[in-house]
Amino acid sequence: MSDTVRRFAAGAGWLYGYRWLDRLLDFTSIVVLARILAPDDFGLVAIAASVVSIIEGLSAFDVNKALIRTRDDDRALYDSAWTLSMLRGVLSALIMVSIAPLVSDERIGAVLFALALSPLLMGLSNPRFVMYERDLDYSKLALLTLTAKLVSFCVTVLIAVVYRSYWALVIGMLANVAVSTVLSYGIRPYRPRMTLSRFSDIFGFSGWLSLTSIVTTLAMETDRIIVGRLLGIADAGLYFMTMRIGVLPTRELISPLQRIFYPSFSELVDDPARLRRVVAESINVLGSLSLPAGCGFALVANDFVPLFLGKQWISIVPLLTVLVPYLGLRATLSMTLPCVMALGRTRLLFWVSLVYALVHLPAFVTGTALFGLPGAIWSIVGAGVVYTLLNGWMLHHTLRLSIWDIMSQLARPTAAAAVMVGAVLTLAHLLPVDFFSTAGSWLSLLIKTLVGGSIFCVVQAVLWRLGGRPPGIEGRLLQLVGRSRDR
Repeated sequence: MSDTVRRFAAGAGWLYGYRWLDRLLDFTSIVVLARILAPDDFGLVAIAASVVSIIEGLSAFDVNKALIRTRDDDRALYDSAWTLSMLRGVLSALIMVSIAPLVSDERIGAVLFALALSPLLMGLSNPRFVMYERDLDYSKLALLTLTAKLVSFCVTVLIAVVYRSYWALVIGMLANVAVSTVLSYGIRPYRPRMTLSRFSDIFGFSGWLSLTSIVTTLAMETDRIIVGRLLGIADAGLYFMTMRIGVLPTRELISPLQRIFYPSFSELVDDPARLRRVVAESINVLGSLSLPAGCGFALVANDFVPLFLGKQWISIVPLLTVLVPYLGLRATLSMTLPCVMALGRTRLLFWVSLVYALVHLPAFVTGTALFGLPGAIWSIVGAGVVYTLLNGWMLHHTLRLSIWDIMSQLARPTAAAAVMVGAVLTLAHLLPVDFFSTAGSWLSLLIKTLVGGSIFCVVQAVLWRLGGRPPGIEGRLLQLVGRSRDR
């Protein structure tokens, strides 16, 4: 096994380990807060957080991506990166403090004033810490993330239980950022200096990424503000919870891989043939994880929501059954962004993001205004299909991956997911258990999860063997099992 593959496997192990623990705390926090706070509380913080995201997105300058790709250890480069991040943080904080008094809802204005600390603290974080990610050493990132999340979790839940106020969400966010910044220096000591001597080197790569971030922010981060404006704060809270829960099934399987793809692809840019093979195989891996997760969660959403969040959130079930399968489909090509960045084609990312924004934003406003929350979700799905096609086009344009190459990698997981859904729906007519009651049932949740998961795995394994055991997730899993036995 090559050194790159070995480090990729080790990094993936650390990423999945800490991400699952991190999301377990996050999920527990959501479950507790959903039963204590009202949709209005979530709506207030969601709208304020959207304003924060927009301000940060419009001032975006992602120095970390440039540091990972350049692999240059010159101190002046890292000092310049820190200076840029610090200046961006100060600018974002000043803008937030300036607009807070102008917001019509005083509660949102107060939250904005408090959240101004967030970009300020993030801008002061240690630029050298990114070297761990560059070298695929995620153990230190695990330590930092989990410690910050644990502190944030305790602070949020404690304040929510005692005061039953939306300020629990706000203070929890700030605690996470503050602990992360402090730990970045505690784990890797570094004393940054103010300089912009390597600004041009960072801007040469990050300039187009910054423009891409601005476009994406305007398209994606305005959604909660639009919902709040058109439908009200309570619906903004329902929308926030729909999106927060909707991304859980696929994000927790895919995000660790997305994070490790970029530094891994960056090591292969000088070997285009190998990079093409690795990217093609990654489509199969992502599809084998995201498609069953998305389709499977849609089948159990009617049980999950009332059992874990409470019956006051039952209205988001129809929204989840539409949103989550789409997110599973979109995730199948989520390696496109790190691949195109590794190739240095950041200008291409900008133009694709601009096209997507021009499709998504008008569709979202129109759908929300005419049809409420269902219209908002369906507009996301419709525009998302365009985004998926654009990702496929980028892979063809940069790596010459054809639509047939992509579809052949997705054939097995797509067929297995379809059989899984059909089997569960058929079983619903054969058993006396009501699989789709809005009251929710632990028995229904257990049966659908076990039956659906088992059928997917069996069908995909059979199709893999019948197909001559092509490269994909099945072979990788067998390799991992074999190495475990050898040890």
